[in-house]
Amino acid sequence: MCRWGLSLLAVLVLGILVFLLVPSPIKPAKWSAPTAPSFEEAGPWKQNNKLSSAQFVTDAPQFPEFITFDKEGQLYTGDSDGKIYKVPFDAEGNPQKAQLFADTKGTPNGLIFDAKGDLIVTDVKRGLLSINPSGSVEVLADQVDGKPIYLANELDIAKDGSIYFSDTSNYGSVTFKEIAENKPHGRLLKYDPKTKQTTVLLEGLYFANGVALSADEDFVLVAESYHYQLTRYWLKGPKKGTSDIFVDNLAGFPDNITRDDQGHFWIGIFTTRISFVDQMHSNPWLASTMAKLPESLLSGASAPAKRGLAMELSPQGELIGSWHDPEGKLYGVTTAVSHNGYLYIGTAPGGSKGVHRVFLTK
Repeated sequence: MCRWGLSLLAVLVLGILVFLLVPSPIKPAKWSAPTAPSFEEAGPWKQNNKLSSAQFVTDAPQFPEFITFDKEGQLYTGDSDGKIYKVPFDAEGNPQKAQLFADTKGTPNGLIFDAKGDLIVTDVKRGLLSINPSGSVEVLADQVDGKPIYLANELDIAKDGSIYFSDTSNYGSVTFKEIAENKPHGRLLKYDPKTKQTTVLLEGLYFANGVALSADEDFVLVAESYHYQLTRYWLKGPKKGTSDIFVDNLAGFPDNITRDDQGHFWIGIFTTRISFVDQMHSNPWLASTMAKLPESLLSGASAPAKRGLAMELSPQGELIGSWHDPEGKLYGVTTAVSHNGYLYIGTAPGGSKGVHRVFLTK
């Protein structure tokens, strides 16, 4: 028994040595993440239960990454299996049974109607799509500058029809290795429906995610999830063609951005800050070592915390308030959409399921 024990110990030690000597697939960049805002202190981040009373709308989409509405007020949202659903409402505003609208055969994320009434979709697997009222799908763009659009994520549409959308990462998928590497692989793109050309506006983004135009369309925002910030790209004025940080040091990983009738921005926070990830960023050796592990073993390290969180920003980037579900019945929030007196909440795989809404009370 003693020999078997020693042999087993030797094998374990040898395995650890081999693991440590094997080159890492990444070369991480060191970054000292700012201290996360406190939910205990007085201020706009202070914990509340505004999302805890969320009303269930539909579970036809298991994971409604993004939510939008047509001119008749019907809700549209996609699911991770490619299907897009339409949810009508009765005269009293009660949601009715979801109806299948279209199937992209990919993974639809962002959805917004253009002036013609077509649903414009950013699909993770297929690029930028257009879906007509009958549900027929057309690919608008899947390349830019002769290279693939790797992971089309979210979008907004200007009054002139221009489509601004994010290409999250040239990794082409969500992976822990990119978090550990801590290098910018995302882009902000623009599609011109007149020329049918796609151009790169901004590169070097840390997991480019949500996109939203300002009310005056003088700038467009793009969320950089992995650095807890929103970046502003100027479309008009003396700063046109340049970018700056609109707001930083958010309390979690920002996902989608929507704009309400007041010009305020609503941001879903997929998960609050993960202390291990922040520690890893300051220790490249730890990050490179973690990246050697199989992805299946790392999924738990970046899983969303069971706390619902969304935030509201003024047009100038001031944090107006945050909406919480500290009990975690609603979590993994990707989208918060203000519509007809309600805040509609969407989620992604890893979070809670289905569309929910809460009254927009302050």
